[in-house]
Amino acid sequence: MAKQYKVGIYCRLSVDDASNSAKAKGYIPSDESVSIENQYEILSKFVMLNGWIEVKTYQDDGYSGGNFQRPGFLEMLEDARHGLINLILVKDLSRLGRDFVEVGRYTDVIFPSLGCRFVSVLDCLDSEGDNTDMLHFRSLMNDYHLKDLSSKVKSVLHAKKKSGQYLAAYAPYGYRKSEEDRHKLVIDGESAAVVRQIFQMRQSGMAYGKIAAALNEKGILPPRWYWAVHYGNGSCKYSRLWAYATVRSLLNDDIYVGTLTQNCTGSRSYKDKTMIRKPESEWISHEGAHEAIIGPELWEAVQKINQAAKQISANNTPPQASLFTGKLVCADCGHPLVAARETQRRKNGTVKHYTSYFCSRFATTGHSICSWHRILRSA
Repeated sequence: MAKQYKVGIYCRLSVDDASNSAKAKGYIPSDESVSIENQYEILSKFVMLNGWIEVKTYQDDGYSGGNFQRPGFLEMLEDARHGLINLILVKDLSRLGRDFVEVGRYTDVIFPSLGCRFVSVLDCLDSEGDNTDMLHFRSLMNDYHLKDLSSKVKSVLHAKKKSGQYLAAYAPYGYRKSEEDRHKLVIDGESAAVVRQIFQMRQSGMAYGKIAAALNEKGILPPRWYWAVHYGNGSCKYSRLWAYATVRSLLNDDIYVGTLTQNCTGSRSYKDKTMIRKPESEWISHEGAHEAIIGPELWEAVQKINQAAKQISANNTPPQASLFTGKLVCADCGHPLVAARETQRRKNGTVKHYTSYFCSRFATTGHSICSWHRILRSA
């Protein structure tokens, strides 16, 4: 008796595939079979012609072939583990993925261990046939395509950065994107006034935390919330408060003197999307790329203050993980407690070392939210 195959149809459409679709271009491309709908139509007919049982369709729309953490793909693997399907069907090998090593791991190790047959229709590849030698060759070519595509995209983006085009998704606080050219920054009057106020407060000697506290007391929206209210949908998942780190970052960003600095970060490789900070030699800077909010005199004065504060911080003892870090929360506001080391000198001349835990929200907002209460633990 012939084995009964329960088929899981897998369809994937990447962002790059979608950019060539009729919806994006306004015309019918030469190969419309790349669409999710047409992938399914081809595969469904193939199942019927072979007398198999179509159990379920798994779709990943807008996912790169180099990424195997796709919801539809993971759901398919889970169903295979539970025996719901025993044959995985794709239009071509590139739909499964474009990473040579990972594709080989799934086709040679994982699918067989799950008792799953693998079939790629247009490649005429079948894990139970005698033509599996071509599978790795085709997978290698798909991997090369992914590498070549990544290289071309990076080349285009690098050229745009060299020409001084602003490429980030959102304009920095104090600016907005020009309606005439989305790669140019123009001053946003309301938020730019706040930026000038922050620089003036810093010039007067106020610490980062004190500036955050002053802004919170005035009810001024922080950058993410300002963008959401004025240019987004009016809501934001981030805190509605200014924090120490936000103020520090703003006061050290030379974008406010008209300098556009890009290419500061990048991914490790086309396979590893982990973002790393690049050396300054690879940064791309353009002075006078847009109108400055802060004048050079004020900028220099503030940078001297920032450098002095940085030097003091550098001389402090490096932070160390404490026993209860991440385990304690503030009883009043529910935010995590952070640790700090303290030294108490007693009247009899002895010295006692402590680790104190206090509210992180109180610390980061310049003591403007919650209150000063702490837990002491002997070091």
